[in-house]
Amino acid sequence: MTSEPGNPTLADETGLVATTARGLASHPWLEPILYTVVSVAILLGLWEAAIRYYDVPIWLVPKPSDFLGRLVADAELISRHALVTATTILFGFALGVAIAVPAALLIVSIDALQRGLYPVIVFLNIMPKTVVGPILIIWFGISPLVSVLIVFLMCFFPVMVDAMSGFRAVDPKLSYITRSMGANLVQEFRYIRLPASMTFIYAGMKIGIVKAVEGVIIAEFIASEAGLGFLIMRASSFMDLTLMFAAIIATAIVALLFNGALMAGERALMPWARHHHA
Repeated sequence: MTSEPGNPTLADETGLVATTARGLASHPWLEPILYTVVSVAILLGLWEAAIRYYDVPIWLVPKPSDFLGRLVADAELISRHALVTATTILFGFALGVAIAVPAALLIVSIDALQRGLYPVIVFLNIMPKTVVGPILIIWFGISPLVSVLIVFLMCFFPVMVDAMSGFRAVDPKLSYITRSMGANLVQEFRYIRLPASMTFIYAGMKIGIVKAVEGVIIAEFIASEAGLGFLIMRASSFMDLTLMFAAIIATAIVALLFNGALMAGERALMPWARHHHA
């Protein structure tokens, strides 16, 4: 059976499917992205169809085409506020991790500190951190520093609790062996304790980055003059739902970028975990 020029045959379509399958097999990280994109597209399509079918007014629930169009039309405004939010997350999260990991090592290394402080740390970890927002505003005023400190508090305790669990899980015999071979405390930490605890630390960082995004938006609600949280509140005051939804989408994109960077760092710093999952 022949086909007209320009019309694909069944063999051509089968070959295309096979080529796509081979591409996904050679790049397994593409598969979850493809499924996510298709799922989001279907969800937005159903949303658009439902709003059009029931004729819901835009001031109540906007259509995806409305707020996605606003995301493009106001790209400069939204990207400027998104940069402020991303910078706040970066500083607060980096500060939290940089202090939490050494603090966890210090507490685990001194038995008296561990027994005395661990219950307090667990209590502070479960306590809502945003309640200190008004106190920070009184101390520092409405400034970017307040947002950074709230992000720091949101991610500090999850990282420290998981890092403590990781350091406690290291076999003490490894420390004895390395010290008997002449290793100092810095070498022991670099080659034994830190690599063995990285899985726990990254688990805390994954929780921390989620809480950091939550914290920065709440902080920008109450103590900021810029950022996506501030933009959402300003749009809310004008009942501009399309801008609100566009800013929410931008917030999700920022969160995905940070999560993707964290996963890329995990794959680079812990190749043994990648081989284990493979």
